[in-house]
Amino acid sequence: MGKSIWVGLAMVILAAGAGAGEVGIVTALSGSVNLQDSIEPSREIKSFIKLRESDRLTLAENTRMQIVFFQNGQQETWQGAGVLEVGGSSSKLLKGSPQLELKTLPAILVKQLTKTPSPERVKAGMIRVRSMHAEGAIDALQNTYADLRQQAALNDRSPELYLLASYFELREFDKITDMLSQLTKANPQDDEITKLVALYSQAIAAVKSPPQ
Repeated sequence: MGKSIWVGLAMVILAAGAGAGEVGIVTALSGSVNLQDSIEPSREIKSFIKLRESDRLTLAENTRMQIVFFQNGQQETWQGAGVLEVGGSSSKLLKGSPQLELKTLPAILVKQLTKTPSPERVKAGMIRVRSMHAEGAIDALQNTYADLRQQAALNDRSPELYLLASYFELREFDKITDMLSQLTKANPQDDEITKLVALYSQAIAAVKSPPQ
């Protein structure tokens, strides 16, 4: 089987891990972005929200937003004001002239990004994790994280999202708490870390105390 076929198959498998209708995730956001969809009125969003096809995003001036698409692993980094429409594997610029930077992420990283808890699902109590724990899984995850961290930019949190989602899938809640504590100490003024702490605190609480 050719390399391109293997890559395509891997992307189909990882896309299947996303929730119904979810095509991507906002992995970083500074500034202001409003989301218009078919579910709720227009509202300002935060980092780590998952996106659906046809969502419209309005970026204010001086905004920087990073989106990763599950289907093909494409990472889009937008800077500046504009209006975007989310597609299945990329965004379409409808208005404005924000700068765009593109990058393709490794399939193993994108697969775990699909498993990042969604703020909407946390609120609804719709959280499921595995109870399995494969022998040697933790060492393998940490080695992969180290490789991803070495390749990523210093301000790119995708490797951390990979490891946190992997720990969450394996119910390694203490490791999540320890990791977030270390990140907070190392980056006390980082708003993205604060949001991650809130997201995983809610997600862990939802798993431990599911709604009746």
